[in-house]
Amino acid sequence: MRIGLFTDTYTPDINGVVSSIVTLQKELEKNGHEVFVITNHKAMTMKREGNVLRLPGLELKWLYGYKLSTPFHYAARDEVKKMNLDVIHVHTEFGVGFFARIVAKNLNIPVVSTYHTMYEDYTHYINLFGLEEVDKMSKKIISTFSRSISDNVQAVISPSEKTKETLFKYGVKTPIYVIPTGLDFSMFNTDGVSQDTIQNIRNTYGIRPEDKLIVYIGRLAEEKSVDIPIEGFRYVDDPTIKFLIVGDGPQIDDYKKLVKTYHLEQQVLFAGKKLREEVPAYYACADCFVSASLSETQGMTFIEALACGLPVFARPDEVLEELVIENVSGYLFDTPKQFAEKLIHYFSMEKEAILQMKQQAKQYVEKYDSRVFYTKVLSVYYQAIDDYQHAYEVIKIKNLDDYVRIYVENDSEDQPLKILITVEDYFLYKIRIGTMLDRYIVEEFQHQEIKLEAYRGAIRKLKIRDYTRKEMKLYFNRLPGLSADDVEELLRELEEKGYINDQLYLQEKIDKMQYSLMGKGNMRRNLMSKGISKEDIDQALNALDEEGERQRASQMAEKLMTSIKDKSKKMKKQTIVKKLINLGYDSDVALSASETLNFEDEDDHNALVKTIAKANRNYSRKYHGQDLRNKVMIYCMGKGFLREDVAKQLDEMEWNDENSGIN
Repeated sequence: MRIGLFTDTYTPDINGVVSSIVTLQKELEKNGHEVFVITNHKAMTMKREGNVLRLPGLELKWLYGYKLSTPFHYAARDEVKKMNLDVIHVHTEFGVGFFARIVAKNLNIPVVSTYHTMYEDYTHYINLFGLEEVDKMSKKIISTFSRSISDNVQAVISPSEKTKETLFKYGVKTPIYVIPTGLDFSMFNTDGVSQDTIQNIRNTYGIRPEDKLIVYIGRLAEEKSVDIPIEGFRYVDDPTIKFLIVGDGPQIDDYKKLVKTYHLEQQVLFAGKKLREEVPAYYACADCFVSASLSETQGMTFIEALACGLPVFARPDEVLEELVIENVSGYLFDTPKQFAEKLIHYFSMEKEAILQMKQQAKQYVEKYDSRVFYTKVLSVYYQAIDDYQHAYEVIKIKNLDDYVRIYVENDSEDQPLKILITVEDYFLYKIRIGTMLDRYIVEEFQHQEIKLEAYRGAIRKLKIRDYTRKEMKLYFNRLPGLSADDVEELLRELEEKGYINDQLYLQEKIDKMQYSLMGKGNMRRNLMSKGISKEDIDQALNALDEEGERQRASQMAEKLMTSIKDKSKKMKKQTIVKKLINLGYDSDVALSASETLNFEDEDDHNALVKTIAKANRNYSRKYHGQDLRNKVMIYCMGKGFLREDVAKQLDEMEWNDENSGIN
């Protein structure tokens, strides 16, 4: 396979990205693949060194010597074309990264991208005054930018689960493969470093044989938090414990001033920038390693240190969960003082215990063997190439009101596919007639179409009448093809746009139920059935005027009184109370409302006569004589009339025992 590695930083630079690229390059070449490195250098002309092509670049000294190149070079494109690449692997998002993506599209080459840098941890470079709004805006821009560039490649490699979760948070849809950067253990086998070399390094910085040494190797920048272990040495009283800082960067002068301020010049030493091949010797001359950085996507210096048998001192971070185990392969600290306490404890241990920790440190990095790294990356290359070869071509575009319908085809489909997409995706993916879309993008569009149709259906329902979140969730759950996460996403969008508002629904529903003279109990049951929380319901109902509740109960009692026929006054009153309770009014309120009713115009005698007549009609076909009389008696008593009043009325009526009825 012919592979192009595109990067803004390459040897002789020393950093984690370079380490990753060089390790991968060596393993690929070792296994018979031809590797080309496209990078830049501080010059105005392009330069070719074997399989390394260096583009013109401008050095940004304020950003640790980062070299920025323009996005496109015609001459360089022609050089890349001659390489006849099978796949492009991009290791940067800017400069050379832009160039890689343009060339890939121009030459129809699939692209794999490794997301090496947690850019959110670097916003201080542009937020010079530490303004919160600038920080928020910067992180939003980073999120949008990261999603955009990641969704324009065939595969993304993430060095850790932490980075993958960040990309998911940004909304990246491209397949993400977690592949920790490998390490060439032969390079970091400190057994191969001579004692003379170790002694010369220690002598150079005045480190005596009896001195104990902790080392930091890496860039000296704000996000690396080197100031924390420096401050920790304020609490280290043992003058034989030394701290050697190896590296350079924009904060070096600040750190040197900090050391001078704390009068730590005899304990905290600066070695400056070293060549990559020299780095293992600096690990070899130390007893342990420290880094307080929380900005790592993987933390290669931690892995290098452990591979060299150095216990690691670090702040708790997700990328270190399987690397730095307390009292086993190292120590975790949160504050400078805590760092100092654990460092003193480590050096106070017996030599055998320290030796055991060093042996355990090596065991925790065995899975980072460069051969495993190479195998996993190669499999991603093959997957990216396969996805690219089965890509779809956009053959037709139809603009709708708020959406775009695209028609795509490839050789494996009998008929073109038509897919509804958002206007945002239309512009994000720069879709035009002839645009090639990877298989996974088309599959994602098809899934998004299901969500779009569900969303549009929900809008149609909500325009007819209001629904609560629970009701809309039930609606979405009945639709095919939607996952639980999809449903939650749709509900959030409806809420954000104001289509669903349970609080507003709650208040409007209570107003309507008050107008219909419903009691609080029924209001509560009705609202809870709609999914409104009990706490919100209780708060809203408790705010209602109690006198208003009594007035509504009285109004409802008046309406009920006119609808209850053929019952005694007492029974009418009891029935009204029962109905009010069923309508959700408290029993006290219901009784109080019934007491306000005026039954003076009610004629119990006429009501009894009508009730007897009705009972007679109901039972006379089946019962006769005394049996019928008994049935009529029971029926009337059931309507609240007294037994003696019923008997008296029956006696006053002409009761024909023979005909079993009333004449």
